[in-house]
Formats: sequence, structure tokens, C-alpha cells
Amino acid sequence: MLRKLQAWESRRPAPRLWQDGELVDYLGRQLRLMLVPQHYSLAQLQDDDVLMLSLPEPHTADTVRAALVKWYRRHAQGYFRTRVEHYSAELAIEMPRVFISNARSQWGSCNVKREVRLSWRLMQAAPHVVDYVVAHELAHLKQMNHSERFWRVVERLCPDYLSARAELDAMGQHFMLL
Repeated sequence: MLRKLQAWESRRPAPRLWQDGELVDYLGRQLRLMLVPQHYSLAQLQDDDVLMLSLPEPHTADTVRAALVKWYRRHAQGYFRTRVEHYSAELAIEMPRVFISNARSQWGSCNVKREVRLSWRLMQAAPHVVDYVVAHELAHLKQMNHSERFWRVVERLCPDYLSARAELDAMGQHFMLL
């Protein structure tokens, strides 16, 4: 038991400082934060993998984190919707309602009311990992369980789902800290 705890602690990412130059994950890429003092708040993704955050108080960690979360949530809405549309067409099903969640314990969920919820934190993962989570949730619209038939639907939508799931398991703790 002690070895497991030590192994878990060794994988624990360093705490974020929310400072200029810090790296953040976005769809499998690393973006460098550029904090700029302004009288208004604005987030802009630059061509060279720089995310410029213009903020009234760019040296306050809570302000920087809040601006980054707002930016992730805004991008998640459009990106997730596009991926859900794609996989809904693959399954020949009606597009479900898509919600952005603040979940810290699960990447997504699907219910019988045809609502799919995806955590905005998933925007840190690589696109093929996002696709796995979306495929997983939409497969529940065919099979509301984790049966063998369910996993066949997931595999049809996302043939490399095992490697995507392993990648998410490896990085999940890091992504959930945000």
C-alpha cells in the first residue's frame, strides 16, 4: 500500500503558479501563457502557440486561472459540439443536447434524456482522446451500459480507443487539477 501511495505521489504534477510564461495544455498542444496588463479581459490564441491573456490584474493567480477557465469553456462549446455532430452522423442518430460541465470526477456522461455532458477540462487532451470520450458517451445512446455490445460500438467509432483511454488515464490527474 505504501508503494502505491509513493508511486501516486511521484506522478502528481507540480502545482501551477499561473505566471507569465507558464505552459498550459490545449488539445494536446502546449501553449505558453503571455500575461498582459489591460483595463479589460481578453484571451487570444497567437500563431506561435502563445495564449495571450489581457487582464486588469495579470499577477493574481485566481484572475489568471479564471480567465483561462473561461477561455477553455468557450472553446469547449464549439469543439465538443462539432465532435458530437460527427459521431452522431456516424451512428445515424439524432444529435443529442450537449452541455459543458465542471466535473472533476468524470470526463463525460450521457443520460436517457439524450443529454451529453462533457467536462471543459477535456480541452487539455489531444483530439483523439476527446474523440474517444465523445464516442464513449454517444455509444451509450445505443447501449446504456458497458456491455460487450457497448464496447463494440465504441470500437467502431474509435478503433484506437484503448490507447486513447490509456493516455487519458495517464494524464487525467494532471488535467483534473485545473
